[in-house]
Amino acid sequence: SVDSVGSFPRFNGFDIESAALALDMAQKGTNSSFRTAGDGVNVEEVIQKESMSNEELKKAVVAMMVRKDEVEEQNKNIQAMLQQEMETSSLLRAEMEEMKQTFTAKHEKEQAKYQTLQKENELLKHQLRRYVNAVQMLRAEGSQVDESLGIHLEEPQPSIPPAKSTVDYSHEASEYEKKLIQVAEMHGELMEFNEMLHRQLNSKEGFIRRLQGELVDLRGPLPQDLLYAGEEMPPESEQHLPVRTLVNVWIPAAFLQGAASDAHHVYQIYVRIKDEEWNVYKRFSQFHQVHNQLKKIYPKIGKFEFPPKKNFGKKDAKVVENRRRVFQTYLRLVINHVLDNDKSQDTTISKDSFIQRLPFFSDKTAEKADSKKVKKTASSSSLSTSPGNQSSLPQPQYEGL
Repeated sequence: SVDSVGSFPRFNGFDIESAALALDMAQKGTNSSFRTAGDGVNVEEVIQKESMSNEELKKAVVAMMVRKDEVEEQNKNIQAMLQQEMETSSLLRAEMEEMKQTFTAKHEKEQAKYQTLQKENELLKHQLRRYVNAVQMLRAEGSQVDESLGIHLEEPQPSIPPAKSTVDYSHEASEYEKKLIQVAEMHGELMEFNEMLHRQLNSKEGFIRRLQGELVDLRGPLPQDLLYAGEEMPPESEQHLPVRTLVNVWIPAAFLQGAASDAHHVYQIYVRIKDEEWNVYKRFSQFHQVHNQLKKIYPKIGKFEFPPKKNFGKKDAKVVENRRRVFQTYLRLVINHVLDNDKSQDTTISKDSFIQRLPFFSDKTAEKADSKKVKKTASSSSLSTSPGNQSSLPQPQYEGL
């Protein structure tokens, strides 16, 4: 057709001659290099260039595969960080809701106080007006009586009846007015004194709260302390609160353990219950695991402050110190919350019962590792010593904090 004729490529005479020459040499099976009639290009050189370009393409494909793996790893890290940020944002939203609820409750209380004080003020104003009106009425009645008496005395009376006894209440009214003014002044002074006492009480409460916070930082929260949860204890529950055994927890230090590829920090946890004390060593992954387990049993623990995961810079000294401090506060809050919500209601706590409730604080794994080390040292030393000298073997001793 006419349309299809223009779609075919057009070849000049040089292309046709080169194609014919190449076909002739291919049919003859010659392996010698040849040149075209016009430009003098070597076919073997073209083939070598094409092969070199293929090698470079292979290298580029390998580099792209490696880059793809790196990008996928970075994508996984970014997704983990995004999940962590979403969890923290959900916790912050819950805290904001709680803060809004507490603020609204306090605002309602303050509004109720303000309304009651306003009602009392209005009542006092109304009473004061009534008292002033009563005094004015008494004065007016006294003046009217005096005028009527003067008129009756001036008119001549044929027969004077016995005069009625009139009592002058002006002095009593003036005294009553003075007393009312004194009562109003005393009321103002009492209001000022009440405000001063209220300010002093708020300052004392802030000072006591600060001292309690310092005391909690030093020895850990007591069972009666509910300041860690931001709650106010009602007086009824305060009277009937059972006194249980105090559990003290500290995290004094953190140590770097493991090889260069698996280096990690281990946090020393020192626990003391009465005369029993022991050390537990845990890493961040173990803290994170027990936090996820406790959140399912006690949802309120999810609101406690917990250090987030870090993929970069987790071995920094500032990061480790911040985790140590947050872990110490977190463990104290968890212990109080778990023991307060214990169904057994047992106030006496020992090491065994405490570990039974919270197996995270068990030191049996450390004792087993120490016993294995002691057995190895004892077996190695028994080969070089006699049976009579076995009493001189080193025994493991607990050194405390």
